Order: sequence, then structure tokens, then C-alpha cells
Amino acid sequence: MKLDYYNGFRTALIITLASVLALVLDVDDPWWSGMLALTVANANWSNAWFQGGQRIIGIYIGMIVGYLFVILFKDVPILQMASIGGLAALAVYKRLASPDYNIAWLLGTISAMLALYISVVEVDQLFSIMTDWGAAATIGIGSATIVMYSLTKDSPIGIGAGPITIRQLDDVERSWVTALCITAAVVSVLAPIVYVGHDLVAMLQITITTLIVLYGPAEDVKKLALNRMAGCLLGGGLGLLFVALGLETFFWWLAIYAGTLFLVCSLHHSTNYWAYSGTQAGYAFIVAALASAGPVNDIEGVLDRLVGIYIGAFLSIAVLFAVRVWQGRQVHDIKRLVSESEGGTGDRV
Repeated sequence: MKLDYYNGFRTALIITLASVLALVLDVDDPWWSGMLALTVANANWSNAWFQGGQRIIGIYIGMIVGYLFVILFKDVPILQMASIGGLAALAVYKRLASPDYNIAWLLGTISAMLALYISVVEVDQLFSIMTDWGAAATIGIGSATIVMYSLTKDSPIGIGAGPITIRQLDDVERSWVTALCITAAVVSVLAPIVYVGHDLVAMLQITITTLIVLYGPAEDVKKLALNRMAGCLLGGGLGLLFVALGLETFFWWLAIYAGTLFLVCSLHHSTNYWAYSGTQAGYAFIVAALASAGPVNDIEGVLDRLVGIYIGAFLSIAVLFAVRVWQGRQVHDIKRLVSESEGGTGDRV
């Protein structure tokens, strides 16, 4: 397995910078800054301002839309859940229909759904949580964009595409697109019901996993699901080990944090089948490492978030299988699903 150490080092540097800024500025959920920095660093670096700008704009538009839905559907749970399902379906469809802006659509709908989830679970915290989400997003995406531009302003270099290419809506069978949208809507509505702990972050992990996995034709969904689960197992394991060390000295905490990111980001930028697992390992490790906003032992918080990721992956596949059967497909095994379509997968998230 050939890893890309050069670009892995640069991406790890960007994520570490975003994470430290979030910690210094005392953001409540600093892992969002690290994760969103990785999202931007995953893009083509030759167009840093466009990639970073569309993500920030998408997030803030989503926050506004989410607030409007909360106001309109206050104390009407049925309409709140219907809105969550509709937003999830919209995210899946627009990622396929608008490939140049698919990540902006994804982050925008996640922002709107976050507001609605908060209104269902802990509405009194709506303003503070959404404000923190916006601050974390600005820090993570903004710092990553500035560093990327500084590193590439004199060079036409473009990296981060790996083995996964952007899908077009016309490349995918219509009934399959419908199945993806229905599955996303169902899982997003089931998320607060299935996750009995009612932890907001864990519910979001279920939904985010669903929206990421349900992208492209059948074999792409399988590939994304396998890579995401493998990556979360790797990143989560590294994160649990990292937290279990109980490092109290910030220097050593930061050194090991950056070193681990270097390894997973080197896989993230490689060109083999499991490159996407490096992306997801990065996300899982960031969530685990920053669960306590610094060098503090909090294994329970790490496990809570990782459980949400796995529930999302398994639930997505199970519901998608049921939807395809409901559509009249005689699906006997996973190979039958995979044989329905051909092609690659989409922009890594």
C-alpha cells in the first residue's frame, strides 16, 4: 500500500493548526474545526478560495434555514421530523445533481438539520450550540483555506482527488436515486429514536454517516460504507489509545496528535481502494482526540460518537435494502445490488 506522505504531512499540519486555534479560542466543540479543516484539505488545492467559500456559505445559509424551520414548526413534532427527512433527501439529491457544490449542499443541510434536532432534544440550547457550530466551522474552514492558498498560490498544484471522482445525476438510475433519497429521509427521522441515549452529537453522527454513504451507484455505496466503517475502526482505535494515554503535557499531546494525523492523512491522499478509510480514520480520530477539548481522559465521550457512526452505516444499508425490495427489486444478496450500476464514487467528505 503506497501512502502519500508529502501531502499527508501538509494536511496534518493544516488540521493541527485549525484544532489548536479552536482550543485557544475556547470553542465548545473543537472537533468540528478539525473535521471541517480535513474536509477542505480533501478538495483540489488549486481552487482553495472557491472550495472554502462555498462550504462556509453553505453552512451559514443552512443555519438560517434551520432557524426558520424551528420558528415555523415550533411545538409541532410531526412537521419538525418531516422537515428533517425532507432536508436529508434534498442533501442526497443535490449532491448528485450539483457536483460542483455538493459539499456546500451537504454542510448546509446538516446545519439546518442540526437546528431542528436541537429543537427536538434541547431547544433551550439552540442559540449557543448553533453559534458554536458557526464559530467552529469558520475557524476550521477559514484557517485551512488560508494555509492552502499560501502553500499553493505560486503553483497550479491540485491534490486530494484520490480514487474517488465526482458523480453526475445522469450516471445513476432514477429508481436508485429515489431509493437513496427515501433511505436518507427515513434514517434521519429514525436517528433520535434509535439512539436511546439522546446524545445530540451521536444523533448527528448517525445522520452524517447516512448522508455520506448514500452517494452514487450501488457499488459506490458499498465502497463508502466499507471504507467508512474500516476507517472509523482504525481512527476510533487510535483515538481511544490516544485518550487512554491521559497525556497532561500539551506539547506531547500535540506531538502525538499531529503524528497520528500524518499517518491517516497519508492514507487519505493515497490512490488505493482503501484511501477513503484514511479520510474517515482522520474524522474519527479528530472526534476522539478532541472529545474533551484537550488532553483530558474522556473515553465515554469517544465511544458515544463512534457508536453513532456505526449505527448510521448499518442502518443506512438495512433501510436501503428494504427500500429496494419495496421498489420491486428481487434482491437476493449484495452482489445483485452492486451489479445494478457502474462507476466511481463522489467527492470525499
